[in-house]
Amino acid sequence: MELGWMTSISPFWEIVTLTVREEVPGVTLSVFIGDGDDAAENGYYFDFHRFLEEQPDEQNVRNGTDSYCVTNESGGVHYGGLKRVSLLPGLLTLSFGDEAVEALGLPSNVIPLEIAPEVDLLELRSELQRVLTYGNPQKLPRLNLE
Repeated sequence: MELGWMTSISPFWEIVTLTVREEVPGVTLSVFIGDGDDAAENGYYFDFHRFLEEQPDEQNVRNGTDSYCVTNESGGVHYGGLKRVSLLPGLLTLSFGDEAVEALGLPSNVIPLEIAPEVDLLELRSELQRVLTYGNPQKLPRLNLE
C-alpha cells in the first residue's frame, strides 16, 4: 500500500460535520464536510457534488461540467481536480491538481483533514466513493478509501 506521500503531514482542520443530501432534489447529490455546524458561514469546509443521473449529458461534456464538483469556503468551484483521496482511521487526505488549488484558493496541493470520532466513517467512505467516481474518467481521482 502506497502511503509515503502523506505520512508526515499535520491536519489543516478537523472534520466534525458530515452532511449528505440531495442539494437539488432529484438532480444533485452533495457530500458536505466541515469544521463545525456553522462551517458554511463561519468555518472551513469542502462540498463535493455530483449529478444523480448515471452519466453526464452532452451539455455537461461541452461545458466541462462532466465530473464531480468541489466547492469550499473561499467561494471557489472546480470540476474534477482531485488527484488522490485517502481515508485512514482519523485522517482524510485530499490531493489536488494545481488548477484546483488555484480555483479553490487552497494553501497546498495536499490537504490533510483530521476526522472527529463522532463522524460516521462508513457513511463518509461510501458517499465520497459515490460522488468522486462520477463522470469523465480522466477527471477521477485515485481512491484509497479502505
